[in-house]
Amino acid sequence: MRGWFDLSGWVIDLTPLRVNRQYRLLFTGRLISVFALGMLIVVLSVQTYDLTGSSLQVALVNTVLGLATITGSLAGGVLADRVDRRRVILVSRALAIAGLVGLALNAGLESPSVAALYVFAVWDGVTGAVGATAFGAAVPAVVPRAMLPATGTLMAVCLDLGSAAAPLAGGVLAARGGAQGVYWAVAAVSLVSWLTLLPLRPIRPGQGCAGEADPEPPRPRAAAGSGSPKRRGERLREWGADLAGGVRFARSEPVVAAVLVMGFLQIFFASPHVLIPEFVQGHLHAGPEAVGLMYSATSVGAILATLCSGWVPRVRRVGLVIVGVYVASGLGIALFGLAPSVALAAVAMAAVGAGDVVGEILRFTVLAERTPDRLRGRVQSLWTAQVTVGDSLGGPVLSLGARLIGVGPVIVVGGLVAAVTTAALLITRPALRSLTRDRSGDPADRSRPEPVPERDARDRPGSDPATDNPQNPTRRTRSSS
Repeated sequence: MRGWFDLSGWVIDLTPLRVNRQYRLLFTGRLISVFALGMLIVVLSVQTYDLTGSSLQVALVNTVLGLATITGSLAGGVLADRVDRRRVILVSRALAIAGLVGLALNAGLESPSVAALYVFAVWDGVTGAVGATAFGAAVPAVVPRAMLPATGTLMAVCLDLGSAAAPLAGGVLAARGGAQGVYWAVAAVSLVSWLTLLPLRPIRPGQGCAGEADPEPPRPRAAAGSGSPKRRGERLREWGADLAGGVRFARSEPVVAAVLVMGFLQIFFASPHVLIPEFVQGHLHAGPEAVGLMYSATSVGAILATLCSGWVPRVRRVGLVIVGVYVASGLGIALFGLAPSVALAAVAMAAVGAGDVVGEILRFTVLAERTPDRLRGRVQSLWTAQVTVGDSLGGPVLSLGARLIGVGPVIVVGGLVAAVTTAALLITRPALRSLTRDRSGDPADRSRPEPVPERDARDRPGSDPATDNPQNPTRRTRSSS
């Protein structure tokens, strides 16, 4: 066992990539897909502004994309808990590629349609979110429980690398080849991602990490397509009931609920990215290059933290550490708002990025360990929804606050509120204070409640409310994205 003072034990653990082919395929496909998504967001905003000359239109397109992402995440969460997650990933990504082709064809018209940008933003938002949610539910199912922290670290690296490089590549391609060329490039990169994921074996819901039995596996249902026409007409109602069952589980499991709320608090109060240009120019009296430095500093801090994250699997008091790093991140945002120079502001943002990524790794681990596999898709959809909603609401709230009390003070207040409310979770959630992990990767806290039964109109003799998986009951056999 590597000790705390063994320097090799602080380096990122690449074991899941070396020994697990299923995970290696998922990681590679996701890395390529994140790169494509980063380019898409840039070119979609650039083309919208070029066609309309309106920043409001750019904001509206991104809002529509965010709403579509929420919708796709919620639908994808239910779907990922019903059928083979490999199938959901491949079908949804194929549909997303079709939407990218539509964007490229529209960009090639003599007068590209602005309305089409909204339509395809909805299309790609929904299909992309369905696939990402199924992906997030699939990762813990293909790795052993002891490798979950290392897996979460690698997924964080995947997202950080994609978010750091892809926007720059998208901007350069848009400047040189126009929007149509970028859309075709994004479609081609997405196709490579799809082909990378094609060799995956089936990843069916209902089992634990890497084939471990789920504590309460789903019982078989009637085969898909059976039943009366009325029964088939109730399918949408059943999906709503399944989603409600996932929400009930998240609310009833105190640690899961606290972890989800913690992420929302950080994103809502302590993500002042929309204020960075105003803060840099008005408070630090610096130019655009300093604005870019602030955005990059967060990713640099996150990447450095993940590269030195070999110690994370040895954390025992997981609950206290998660709260500690997020409280520190909130205080880091407050220090950023007080920074008198560009250098100190960049250091503060790098520290925030490092704290956030450690918190995300541990949150991923906790959610993967404490959520039954048959519910992971729906819990993953709630993770995505709280990120999107927090980001969509937090930016306008902070912007309004900046008009009232100034940009620096509102950043400070937001960071302090995030730190205080996160610390308060230790008081309101005793299970979070006692949450520990042993060295084998098993949660040492065994006091979790049984999952709340999913009750809906199907709770009648001869029907089973646990899942609606058309696969047979001998199915063989999930990360945040």
